[in-house]
Amino acid sequence: MVRHLIIDIGSTTTKAILFSADEHGWRFVRREAPTTVEAPHTDVAVGLLQVLGDLGEEAGVALVKDGRPTLPLLLSSSAGGGLAVVVTGLVKRVTSRSAERAALGAGAMLLDTIALDDGRAPYRKIEMLRTLRPDMVLFAGGFDGEALSGPVFLAELLRQADLRSKLSDSVKLPVVYAGNAFAAELVRKTLSDRYLFHPVPNLRPDGDTENLQPARAAIHDLFMDHVMSNAPGYAALEDWVDAPILPTPSAVAKILELATTDTDRTMLVIDIGGATTDVFTARSGKVFRTVSANLGMSYSALNVAVTAGIEPICELLGGELSTREVWNRILNKHIDPTVLPTTEENVRLERALAAVAIREAVREHLEILSGAPLSLGEDDLSLRTIGRRWKAKMRKKRKRKGLDVSGYDLIVGSGGILSHSPRAATAWMLTSALAPKRKTKLAADSAFMFPQLGALSVEDPALAVELFHSLGLVMLEKDGVASAVPPPVRRSLFGGATLASGPLSVRRELAAEGDVLVGPGEAVTPETIVGRCTRKFLRPFFLSVAEAIETEPERLHEFMEKGVGDEISAGETLARRPAGIFHLLQYISPVAGTIRRILPDGTLVVRELAERTETLRAVQVAKELDVDPRKLKPHIKVAVNQEVERGQALATRFTGKGVVSCPAPFRARVERIDCDFGIILIAPIHEELDVNAWCPGRIESVDDRSVTILVDATVVTGVWGHAGEAVGDLAIDRVQAGGISVFPRASAEVLETLVDGGAAGLVTGSLDFADIIEEPPPFPIVLTEGFGRREMRPDLADAFRAHDRRLAVMDGTTELRVGVRRPRVVLPFRIVDEV
Repeated sequence: MVRHLIIDIGSTTTKAILFSADEHGWRFVRREAPTTVEAPHTDVAVGLLQVLGDLGEEAGVALVKDGRPTLPLLLSSSAGGGLAVVVTGLVKRVTSRSAERAALGAGAMLLDTIALDDGRAPYRKIEMLRTLRPDMVLFAGGFDGEALSGPVFLAELLRQADLRSKLSDSVKLPVVYAGNAFAAELVRKTLSDRYLFHPVPNLRPDGDTENLQPARAAIHDLFMDHVMSNAPGYAALEDWVDAPILPTPSAVAKILELATTDTDRTMLVIDIGGATTDVFTARSGKVFRTVSANLGMSYSALNVAVTAGIEPICELLGGELSTREVWNRILNKHIDPTVLPTTEENVRLERALAAVAIREAVREHLEILSGAPLSLGEDDLSLRTIGRRWKAKMRKKRKRKGLDVSGYDLIVGSGGILSHSPRAATAWMLTSALAPKRKTKLAADSAFMFPQLGALSVEDPALAVELFHSLGLVMLEKDGVASAVPPPVRRSLFGGATLASGPLSVRRELAAEGDVLVGPGEAVTPETIVGRCTRKFLRPFFLSVAEAIETEPERLHEFMEKGVGDEISAGETLARRPAGIFHLLQYISPVAGTIRRILPDGTLVVRELAERTETLRAVQVAKELDVDPRKLKPHIKVAVNQEVERGQALATRFTGKGVVSCPAPFRARVERIDCDFGIILIAPIHEELDVNAWCPGRIESVDDRSVTILVDATVVTGVWGHAGEAVGDLAIDRVQAGGISVFPRASAEVLETLVDGGAAGLVTGSLDFADIIEEPPPFPIVLTEGFGRREMRPDLADAFRAHDRRLAVMDGTTELRVGVRRPRVVLPFRIVDEV
């Protein structure tokens, strides 16, 4: 018997298919299990072996022996967290747009696009880049043979941003250089000591040519070598496979390329997953893909509702559930992403959620195809961000235009919910999402096997296409909806809140370089400052000196009066060149700073100097302008929170002798405008960051950036949290100013009482998400059970009750996709003065 064993490791589930052939033809057996990329296993091989064991039991074949597969294995995977890419280009609508298409075609999620004409100042670009943690950079810019300055300028921005990989601070970030070929060596010299430089042919060699394939291939190869290979347990998989492991999106694209090679039929394929939804347009062997990085059925369920609004989901449910209940159930799916629905109501809800996610993902796909600006979406799911976006949506409800999918002959649904639902239900989801015309046919991936068939195509393309048509593709009728019979219950990896007691090590880390203020063995309280750092951003300036004094860049050194490393003042002459007997061309610096580099085109890179002042200053504006403070308001030229430059007018007044102004004495941010006293308070643009101990105990160890505190405690790890840290005495079933209140369940009335009573934090079994979305509470929250009507588990309630009126600390921080982190409450056995 001929067999092919193929597995796709997804972000949420690991899917295994055993294809086998005998005299009756090909058939398959399929099983799936949760992907074990998170604790407690943190090893994708665990889930893979589990699903092979289940599959072998069903197929009657021993597929695992001595901890490894018994049959040759083909594999695709998206368990590396998705491919996150930053794109650069000189012109936003030319090279940047081509670079976006190249990255999207390689299966990337775009974090941001940097272009010289994107409207952001250079230092703002650098500030933004420093907040990102991509997997790589696609560096485009300039046609071959054009000026070298543009690509080198972009390289300098990347150099100063010092981008870090999401995998590790110690890993060099790959840069695929697909810009002006003549600038490649200069860009390499600028970046190579901090980045892994990988040059490929220019993706826009001239204004009429777009050459995306080399960049896409390089992105794919680097993803395999530097991203996916770092998924926990991935190394073991490489010894088990017979062919290179493919990224899941690339595997799907491969089978679509082959399946459409000999036909002019245009296909729209939607692959909806737990974290992302991929959309493919395929025709005549060519495939274009986009990924909606935050639209999916598990990790991204909340973002679907926030992006599209809750109303479209409720409309598709026909009023079956209240808005309040829909919010709660979506949030419960978000915090327990591997669980499957077990009631008819939840099945219908997930289908409505899928239809809305498909609609939004296809909308973005069509906009990108038509050349419209790319929407990168949002992945910030903090309650305050959700609240801001929700209130903005409520103030101005957008009317979403209908989608036009009339150009497609066949629409195909893939992904767990589309492949595993009854066929009529799959047709309902696609029809509800896209409203296809009568001539457009619908189909489904029969058993979510497109990734496996793509992996098979590497080894046997003809067989892969044969199985695509005979086993994979199933046609759908557009009318009718199947009953909402729940699918078989799948094991959830998420076990809910946990309770543990014993020694706990708490690590406290400085956000930037600074000073650790404690040593091993010292006792600390929650308020003890264990470290301090000052974070400043010193802007770069790019001064076009060679151009200003009209000299060739290679001769600039002949006329420079300052060199690299020199400190310069505003108004100081940097270069001067005689231009005739009585004429002198000179460049006077507009800024104070230090010369860091001289670029090949004669541009000086200057880093501004730190401000001499370190304190808040009250500028006596009324006195400077000689006006009554009560009449100052019309003369004010700035606003609170506005950044101002040194010398910028804070206020001006017209007099008979001209304009009188009050300048800012240093670069600063406006903190307050006080027209009673006639002053403007300004502060230097830097942050002094103190790190406190948060948890009482003794210092166990220190290094140059962190301290570890040892404490004996009971620790309750919750399921979802909001905001950050809080410290206070535990208050059971009551509100106490500055205390951490514990309630079995928090109603809207309880929340209002907590806000009015000045509570420092809330620990509760559950609450309604609708009660906090518009006005997030000002204190941290930790939920132990979830959303809706779920009272706290008895063992947790007993642990909190035993600690009543004693010191507790809590942290509501919740991260569910990358580096999973659940909120927690720490109940120390002893406070520090008892140690």
